[in-house]
Amino acid sequence: TLSNHKVGIAMVFLFGAISTVLSVWAPAVLGRAMDVIFDGWMDGSIDFVALSEMLFFVLGMYLVASVFDWLQGFVLNEIVMRVVYRLRQNIEAKVNRLPLSYFDTRQRGDLLSRTTNDVDNVQTAMQQAFASLFYAVLTIVGITIMMFALSWQLALIALVALPIAALVVGFVGSKSQKLFAAQWKNTGRLNGHIEESFTGHDLVTVFGRQEAMRGTFDERNEDLYEASFRAQFYSGMIMPIMQWVTYLGYVGIALV
Repeated sequence: TLSNHKVGIAMVFLFGAISTVLSVWAPAVLGRAMDVIFDGWMDGSIDFVALSEMLFFVLGMYLVASVFDWLQGFVLNEIVMRVVYRLRQNIEAKVNRLPLSYFDTRQRGDLLSRTTNDVDNVQTAMQQAFASLFYAVLTIVGITIMMFALSWQLALIALVALPIAALVVGFVGSKSQKLFAAQWKNTGRLNGHIEESFTGHDLVTVFGRQEAMRGTFDERNEDLYEASFRAQFYSGMIMPIMQWVTYLGYVGIALV
């Protein structure tokens, strides 16, 4: 479990915080560099020494931020791989302890799907969601502070989009979550049928059950297609809607 990797998780948070702070702070320094250019253009003389110092400082900030971002990903991947490694070991040990009666009521293909596809999903979720969620929270906090420091009026207009985005993500996310659960359930059912068809091919042929097995396959394959299509459709709606809400914020800021 993650509780066995407290030091590593603390390092992930620390590296992510440093990377986020530098990434949020760098645009403010770039803004001051633009002021140097604009003021120099108005006065007819640009202070290239001050400008070059600021640009090199910003370059260094982004470089250090990238290094800590890479370190965060490296440590996180190490933690995730160890957790998934232990998870697979625990699943293998658990399966070997189960009584025969359990396997009589379960399809072997479904069990295989649980031990492969589901574990892979856990790994993907931990690698993507864990880092992305932490980075997103820190970024939102940092950017919000910077926006209010620059202009609280424009900051309020920009933040109007957040409740709208939260409603969209909450509604669409709840829909897609149920559909993804149905997708993996149907994946297990289809894998179970395929495994039974292959391992019992001789019996299927002897008793003339080819058409029945093919019909069951087509039915479960269709269920998987429908669930997968709808799950991807709903999850694919999130980014376009989020972009639309973001553009509304851009327009509001530009108008004010």
